[in-house]
Amino acid sequence: MIGAMMTTMSQLRSGAGVLLEILETEHVRHIFGNPGTTELPLMNALAGEDRFHYVLALHESVAAGMADGYAQATGRPSFLNLHTATGLGNAMGNLSNSWATGTPMVVTAGQQDRRHLLAEPFLSGNLTGMAAGLVKWAHEVHRTADLGPVLRRAFHDAASAPTGPVFVSMPMDVLQEQGDFTVPLRSHIQRRAVPAALADLASAILATPRARFAVVAGDEVAHSGAAGALVTMAERLGCRVYGPAMHSRLVFPTAHPLWAGALPADAGQMRALLAEFHTMLVIGSRAFMTFGYTGTWPVPPDLRLLHLSPAAQDLGRTHPTSLGLVGDPRATLEALIPLLSGVDEMETRELIRTAAAQADERLAGIRERARAARPDEEGRMHPLPAVQALLAALPPETMVVDEGVTNDPYVRAFHQVRTPDRFLYSRGGGLGWGLPAAMGVSLGRDREPVVAVVGDGSFLYSPQALWTAVRENLPVVAVVMNNRGYLILQRFLAEMRGPSAGAAPRVGMHITDPSVDLVSVARGFGAAAIRVEHLPEVGAAVREALAAARPAVLEVQVAAPPVG
Repeated sequence: MIGAMMTTMSQLRSGAGVLLEILETEHVRHIFGNPGTTELPLMNALAGEDRFHYVLALHESVAAGMADGYAQATGRPSFLNLHTATGLGNAMGNLSNSWATGTPMVVTAGQQDRRHLLAEPFLSGNLTGMAAGLVKWAHEVHRTADLGPVLRRAFHDAASAPTGPVFVSMPMDVLQEQGDFTVPLRSHIQRRAVPAALADLASAILATPRARFAVVAGDEVAHSGAAGALVTMAERLGCRVYGPAMHSRLVFPTAHPLWAGALPADAGQMRALLAEFHTMLVIGSRAFMTFGYTGTWPVPPDLRLLHLSPAAQDLGRTHPTSLGLVGDPRATLEALIPLLSGVDEMETRELIRTAAAQADERLAGIRERARAARPDEEGRMHPLPAVQALLAALPPETMVVDEGVTNDPYVRAFHQVRTPDRFLYSRGGGLGWGLPAAMGVSLGRDREPVVAVVGDGSFLYSPQALWTAVRENLPVVAVVMNNRGYLILQRFLAEMRGPSAGAAPRVGMHITDPSVDLVSVARGFGAAAIRVEHLPEVGAAVREALAAARPAVLEVQVAAPPVG
């Protein structure tokens, strides 16, 4: 009986047939890729198949970005197929983003025929060695009989905490070989674990002065669908909820008075903010991520940390925790809430009123900054009111994918939603992710309209994504905030106070001489495109693009605010 549960009956099939059977039972519908010679056995097997939809990208980085967005939208591992070493190399920029974000993906690449790999033939390479630093597990299949078990393990590892991409190299003759191959059954794993020490967690929370307790909620809250439970817990305690400095998902309604925003990425500023609290509950990983060395440790030594994560390796790894628990965030919070009884409801209401006043003050402050912002000397609009106008024009709860770089803080400030998980961001830092990811999100959510806010530098890493968007007829609107350069780098360079300070030329940071006509680029791929040069035009342009329900690019000409 146990043996019958372990595997299916063997039967005559090809390696490619094994692959497709695994994909079907892993609920894979879309295959993202750009094929080459080593992938032809798979492409041959897909001919006439109605179980799968092959999403063709013109560059592997686009395929990787789409697979990332799709996996984050569906919560299931996506399937990406690349062309041997060159295709893997092309995809590695966005694969590094997936690794940093922990996106569950099964990444595969074709390999040369095993029978002459010793001779190092054309198109062969050390694929697992290339991928190893950016995946949880990398393996090359050496026997066709192993293909099924290897792929099952790949999907298992991608979906297991901590989630992330895995890599499988598939020699082309493995996919072509015919044989009596067994396909393992798919395992059904219950990951909704609740830690045993739940009463200890409740006691630690209730023993903390209410005004000095807060939560830092990581992306794992979104992964497990725990946002609703987190709102219930926060409202019971009256506690503020923060996100990590570079959170990639919305984990709490941004319009809720207890949402305190993301922690600052500067270690000194973060330490000053955290010093206000006695105890914090951290949910997930990388809660205190910073950028730039300051010589300051971001977490005060007397801050008591309670830490819940689905992955044991996160607990106490960087910052000591007084209580670490392994568990699913949603299941754990739902079990914890009944234990948080006997709190003073009047105190809770007062804490929520105070938090609401602080949230209103923050929003009023940035709105005032937007009102005060003025165009530059050439009449280009300031990006802050431009982002405000853009987000104000969106229908409620519109999905936003953000790779605006210098405009990220503006997007986060003005993206006020009541439904979590309406925002996606890559904490990997590699450009060229935003537009392909938005397309993957749209595919993963039944072709839902998605707005991608990207910089001109980001857009120019992956403009050929538009061809796929048009081919698939995806209602994705790319709003390109065009400041004609890499402004984020200019700002960091100015802080160095070196030869580039002041009005001195900054080497390699301007996309000018010649400037790029982004509207013509977009139209060349078949997308609708317009240029927006004046602030009053922004809202109408966004609404018109969304109403058309087709791929579109809005090139918004914005100023590059002075640096230095």
